[in-house]
Amino acid sequence: MKKISILSLALIFSISIHSYAQNSALEFGIIAGGNYSKFTPNFEVNGREYGDYQRKSGFYLGGFLNKRISEKFYFHPELHFALRRTDFLIKGVEITGHEVGSIVLDFETNITESVIAVPLIMRYYFTGSYYVDAGPQAGFIIDRDEKLENDPIEQPGNQEVITDYDYDNFDLGLNLGTGYNLTEDLIINGRYFFGIVERDNSIKSSVFSLGLEYKL
Repeated sequence: MKKISILSLALIFSISIHSYAQNSALEFGIIAGGNYSKFTPNFEVNGREYGDYQRKSGFYLGGFLNKRISEKFYFHPELHFALRRTDFLIKGVEITGHEVGSIVLDFETNITESVIAVPLIMRYYFTGSYYVDAGPQAGFIIDRDEKLENDPIEQPGNQEVITDYDYDNFDLGLNLGTGYNLTEDLIINGRYFFGIVERDNSIKSSVFSLGLEYKL
C-alpha cells in the first residue's frame, strides 16, 4: 500500500511539473562553446607596466532554462563549467651574474582556471530570431594552476605546475551579448563577460565567448 502511495505521489508530481512547464513556457537545453579570456589590468608598479596578460582560448559547456516573461522578454538562467586560460608575460627582465654578465630575458606563465559559472540572463528579442542578452554572473573557481612556460634560466623539462597557493575563488561580473535563432531549437550566441570585483587584490576577469544553444 505504501509503495502504491509513493508511486501515486511521484506520478502526480511528474504530471504537475510537466503541466507547469507547458503552462509557463519553460524550456530546457544544453550549451557549449569556446571562450577567449584574460585578466585585467596589466601588472604595474608605481605607474610602470612590468607584465601583461594575453588572451588564450578555452571552452565551456552546461545547460540552461528559458522562461518567457512577455512577448519579447525571456529570463534565461544558465549553469556551466568553463575552462579559462591566459598567459602572463614579463618582458625585458635583466639578469646579472659573474658568468653571464648582464642579459635581458622574457618570462611567460600560463594560468588555467576551472570555473562553475551561473549567468542570470535577461533576453530581449528585437525580431523573431535576433536578440540581445544582459545580466549578472557569479563564478566559483574550483581549481587554478600556473605553469612557467618560458623560463630561460630553468633547465629543459623542469617546468613546474603551481597549484598549492591561496587565491580568491569567487568571481562576479556582468554579461552583454547577442545571438540569433538558426532554427527553432538551435541558437548561436556571442557574449562578453567582464568582472566587477577584484580578485587577489588586483585582477578582474575579461572573457569573450561564442557558442551554441540547443533546446531539448
